[in-house]
Amino acid sequence: MTRVLSIAWYRILPAKYGGQKGIALFNKELSKHFPLVCLCSKNNELDKELPYKIIPGLPVSKWQFLSPATWKKIQQTVAKENATHITLEHPYHGIAAIKARKQTGAKLIVHSHNIESLRFRQLGKWWWKLLSYYEKWVHRQADLNLFKTESDQQWAISHFGLHTEKCMVVPYGTTIYPFGDNSSSRNIIEQRHSILPHEKILLFAATLDYEPNAKAVEAIYKEIVPRLKLVLADFKVIICGRNINREFQYLRKLNNSHVIIAGEVEEIDEYFDAADVFINPVYSGGGVQTKNIDALARHCNVVCFEEMIDRQIQDVASGKVFTAPASNWDIFVQQVMASCHERTPTGESFFKIFSWEGIVARVAERIRLL
Repeated sequence: MTRVLSIAWYRILPAKYGGQKGIALFNKELSKHFPLVCLCSKNNELDKELPYKIIPGLPVSKWQFLSPATWKKIQQTVAKENATHITLEHPYHGIAAIKARKQTGAKLIVHSHNIESLRFRQLGKWWWKLLSYYEKWVHRQADLNLFKTESDQQWAISHFGLHTEKCMVVPYGTTIYPFGDNSSSRNIIEQRHSILPHEKILLFAATLDYEPNAKAVEAIYKEIVPRLKLVLADFKVIICGRNINREFQYLRKLNNSHVIIAGEVEEIDEYFDAADVFINPVYSGGGVQTKNIDALARHCNVVCFEEMIDRQIQDVASGKVFTAPASNWDIFVQQVMASCHERTPTGESFFKIFSWEGIVARVAERIRLL
């Protein structure tokens, strides 16, 4: 009988942000196919409603990857839970997972959420090349490699020397939301933030204490709002998201009458439903921009830079995605203006590919064949 142990080294519960949802919802859906246990960091919150078991037993530290005690904990958990398959969320605990596989015979699945070394190279981290060697080694040990985009998969096949038959594209998923009247959400947001009925609402939602997103917030103040004021008189930009790290508190000092800092909100769907358009001015850092998928799932138009959205998303969300060349703020603002029209539903083809149910059903079938 197939039994899956998912290893998630950081906090994923409660699942509020894209990366957290990408693991928590994937596991929730996968547990409908196989018994599943998630070994995660100690700062995760237990949820009795989850259909799978949570073991919050890993340290809350990035140094856990170098800890023999943590490796032993992972190996013991694999054996105790009689796991037949190990799903490694990110490659960092590769040493422990590979040791556990040798001891138990469990199959190893590496679930890549980005090409991590490339992401850190773009962020200017000196140690990115060391991570690249390690990332390559872990992926080459896997029985199955899961990538978020076709471009990530092809890059890994080419640069890591992976076999195509051991790779699979598993996009970030979403719930299927019906398209309907958004006036209720619009009224709530207008009242909450003193927005007038005729004002356009532009939304940006992200974890703000992450450098690429923090730079995007700066760009809203310095690049987007000044240009928008020249062509659009009545608008508000709402920025939602967590900002708890000390190094990003400078964002709180930015000020403009057209910008509303809503902070970390409980009901983000209300903001998606109320928005006229979702703007994503992230221009560095790489990786999957899960915020684009979340916005499209709520039937928002999305404006972003060309290199920050996967081609497949553009193909299946025709007419909903507006892109600009890299760091071209003039065209970005032009696309904002072009996107500010009456809301239309995101097409069925988008949900067919990006619904969690369909995504994980395809993964489960591949796992059965291992």
